[in-house]
Amino acid sequence: MSDENLIHIKLEFEEALQSKRDILSSEINLLKLEKIIKRYHRLRKEELKSKLNLSKRMREIKIDIRKLEQTLPEIKIPKILETRGYEEKDRIIEKSGKTEHDDDIEYQLLEIQRKLNSLQE
Repeated sequence: MSDENLIHIKLEFEEALQSKRDILSSEINLLKLEKIIKRYHRLRKEELKSKLNLSKRMREIKIDIRKLEQTLPEIKIPKILETRGYEEKDRIIEKSGKTEHDDDIEYQLLEIQRKLNSLQE
């Protein structure tokens, strides 16, 4: 490099000292940032491994459920039992203009009353 292209700037001692402090502070911040980025990458790898293991385990469980469904006998519920509860609940809903929560309570009360009646017979 030739001497003609060099530029010299005179700084006071305090200015030079402050500039050096600023540069060192910037280096510290960059090193902290690098540490954070490395930790992020490590945690991201762990997250991806966990997700992969979870996905693998869910597939295994799905296969096991399918095997169970094929192995276990199918339950046959009489039609009278299937539709009876729904019809009673529908009648309660039609009679009262209550909210869904109230309807659920009414349905539960009706079921308890039905069970009591069947025990008395």
